Amino acid sequence: MAFSRDRRTVLAGLVSALSLGAGAWWWWRGQEPRKQESADLTAQTLRQILPYLQLDDAGLARFARDLRTARQYPVLRRARSGDSKAREWLGQQFLLSSDFFWHGADESRTIGYRSYYDPYAHPCANPFAHPV
Repeated sequence: MAFSRDRRTVLAGLVSALSLGAGAWWWWRGQEPRKQESADLTAQTLRQILPYLQLDDAGLARFARDLRTARQYPVLRRARSGDSKAREWLGQQFLLSSDFFWHGADESRTIGYRSYYDPYAHPCANPFAHPV
């Protein structure tokens, strides 16, 4: 069985592959929440999860930006839909990324955001170990 490889067949295959790739990219781009929508959703969810804490608005915006940089879109979608595990993970990630534990888990002070918590970048960070 021989395939005819004329110019039209090759061009048609190339155009279809490019169209399929562009369509997939366009679809995936539409799946990502917009920056402001993502920041608002993150702040709203964290305020619902942690209503007893005073959260810094600028810190929430930076956390949302870093969460977006870390490409955690599925967690945000699941948290928005009410998945308790995703909401719990989001709250834990924020508290580990903040200065909450560094100041003795003091609920009366405003919680500030430090940097996005990554156990692979800082695996031995122990907020309970304070130098004497």
